[in-house]
Amino acid sequence: MLSQVSVKHKAPALVRLYNFFLLILSKTHLIDCTINKNAFLKKLNDNTSLIIRNALSRFIDNVNTNDLNPATQLFIKSELNRSLSNRIKIANILSNKPSLKENDFLDPIFIIGLPRTGTTALQNIFSFLSDYRVLKLWELHYPTSSLEGDLAIKKAKYQTNKYSFLQNFSKPEQKYIHPVGAEHPDECFRLLFNSFTSIAISSALGLDDYEKWILEIDMVHTYEEYKKQLRILSQKSLKKHLVLKAPEHLWHLDSLLQVFPKARIIMTHRDPLKSIASYASMISMFRRTAYKKSNFEELGQYVASVFEKGLSKVCLLRKDKTLEDRIVDVHCNDIKNNPVKVLMTIDKVLKTNIKNKDLNNLNKRFNDQLLDYNCKHNYSYSNYGINKKLIEKKFEFYNHRKYMML
Repeated sequence: MLSQVSVKHKAPALVRLYNFFLLILSKTHLIDCTINKNAFLKKLNDNTSLIIRNALSRFIDNVNTNDLNPATQLFIKSELNRSLSNRIKIANILSNKPSLKENDFLDPIFIIGLPRTGTTALQNIFSFLSDYRVLKLWELHYPTSSLEGDLAIKKAKYQTNKYSFLQNFSKPEQKYIHPVGAEHPDECFRLLFNSFTSIAISSALGLDDYEKWILEIDMVHTYEEYKKQLRILSQKSLKKHLVLKAPEHLWHLDSLLQVFPKARIIMTHRDPLKSIASYASMISMFRRTAYKKSNFEELGQYVASVFEKGLSKVCLLRKDKTLEDRIVDVHCNDIKNNPVKVLMTIDKVLKTNIKNKDLNNLNKRFNDQLLDYNCKHNYSYSNYGINKKLIEKKFEFYNHRKYMML
């Protein structure tokens, strides 16, 4: 029988105590938790594009206007410093190894879909296949480390282990709902944030103004920078197909396809009502840690609005018939219950040439813990202000059932 976990609406006592301690230190001017926008903007290279500068500026402005806990402010500072360091290292590698700009890699496969629709589980399935490669969290946090030598790799893993520990400590339920670990496959939105553009970050922190701007801008430049990072990350395994996963690609699929014209897409599906409630529950873990007070009853309406924008945009884009042989649809229930059959469907549509021996071995290696289904995630619709009838009406244009296997 599966164990069950529900997200609590209060951060762990030690986390609250730590924030109180930091608040005292901040008020007595022993530490400074505020984020100095001008200081961070000065760290950007003179050649940095206006859109990247604008993204960083808007992000910091929105962070500074929100009533974030001091621990969260310090965390954001460290994330920004890591992204700025990554930008310098990426530029140096591309400058010292110009061939990386020209060398292409095998056309990547992108897993997209609303959050909580099985994208993580599907990515983990691909990690079992010999001709495919998924990116681990330490690689995504430090994309140049694999070309910098063993010492850089060791440091990247050490720093990412510290990050993972703090994430799991501050949000204990996360290890059951969406595990985080240095050696775990993870979402490539972390590469997008090296350009300071990611709605995964804004959802977690409640940065509404910044998120609205991200959803409206042309993301082509961000994806061009993202592609450069993938070139670097591919150098040690050029013959393997990268399988990348980030639900937020759904909102910017048009930009992604412009930068990756041969990309193959796997789109995951689930009842929007369930994915909305599950995601609202998940991000409440971040909001309760980030803020002294947070209104969880507003989360359902917020998530529903953002999800509707993403799905309606993709449905409109998919009217282009030239995309039919490049996109395959799979349902969350089938990923859980029929992983081999799901892979066979993907193979048939996308011509991925998955080896029979991998399919035969998959069931033996298939493990609920790795697929994030070892624990049932419980959530209450009312806790997040979710009206089932209104949600069903809002998503009348989308029928998730048609993607289920017979």
